[in-house]
Amino acid sequence: MAVEDRFAVNRQLINAFPLETRVFHRSAKNLKLRSRAGKKTLRIKHLVILFFILISFFVAIAELYYYLITCDQLRIKNVEVISSSPELKQRIESYLQNQNLGNILICDLNYLRYKLSSLRGVKDVRLEKILPSTIKAEVLARVPRVIVHRGNYYLVDEEGQVIENFSELPAGQFPILEDDNAFQQNYDQKVRLVCEVLSNLQPETRAMIQKFLFKADGLMEVYLADDPTRIILDEVHFAERLNYYLSHRTSWAQLFGQLEYVDLRIEGRVYIKQAVSSGNQSPVGKKEVS
Repeated sequence: MAVEDRFAVNRQLINAFPLETRVFHRSAKNLKLRSRAGKKTLRIKHLVILFFILISFFVAIAELYYYLITCDQLRIKNVEVISSSPELKQRIESYLQNQNLGNILICDLNYLRYKLSSLRGVKDVRLEKILPSTIKAEVLARVPRVIVHRGNYYLVDEEGQVIENFSELPAGQFPILEDDNAFQQNYDQKVRLVCEVLSNLQPETRAMIQKFLFKADGLMEVYLADDPTRIILDEVHFAERLNYYLSHRTSWAQLFGQLEYVDLRIEGRVYIKQAVSSGNQSPVGKKEVS
C-alpha cells in the first residue's frame, strides 16, 4: 500500500528569516532568582592579610639582595690576567690589586674596562666574572712600530698611541719618525702611513731603515743605516722603488760618487744629485738616470 504525503502548495518550507522575533511564553510557575554559589567578596581583613604578604615578600627580597652584596664569599679576591706581554701583564695585575673591586655581583665591568684601556700599552681588554670571587682579564697589548721624535722619544703603535717614552734615543730596531713641523698637523695620518709602508717590506729591508723625515713641503725622506743619501719616496710602490734603489746604489756611487739625494717618486724616472765635497764648492746639478 502506498503512502502519500501531501503538503499545501502555498506552505513555506524554509523560514527565510531564522532570526525573526518569536513570541516568548512565560511559564505558569513562578521562578526564583538564583545567585552563583561560588562567588565570594573580599573583606577588609583579606586585603590587610594580602598587603602584609606582599610587604613580607619585598622585605625578603631586599634582605636577600643586601646579603648577596655584603657577603664576604662574593667579594673579588682573585684576578687572572692573560696577555702576550709579560710586562703589561704585571702592570695590569699590580693595578688591579691596588683597586677595591668590591662585590663581584655589582662590579661594573664596563667602567673597569674603560680604566684598564686608558693604561699605557693597552689596546683592548676583555673582562669576565667567574663566581664566586674571580675576575678574568684578557689584555691585548699594543705592538710597537716606530719611535716618534718630538722633543722626547716616544715608542708608538700603528695608531700613534704612546707605549713608552724616553729622554734619549733607546737602543732597538725601530725606525725613527721625525717631522719638520713637529707633527702639528696630520700626526695620526703620518704614523699610519709609515707603519703601512713598513708592513709591506721584507724583514731584512725593514731592518735597514733608520729614519723617516716629513719635510715642511710635504716630501717624505728615508734614511738607511750607514748611508747618508736622502731617498725621496711616497707611499705609492714604496717597497718596489726602495728595492730598486738598493739594487742600483752601488753602480750609481761608482758613476757619480757620493749622492746627496735620490728622487724615486716619478714612475720610470730617477733623479739624483751628487753630494758636494768639502774640497769642491762648485754647484752640482741634479741628473736623471734610467
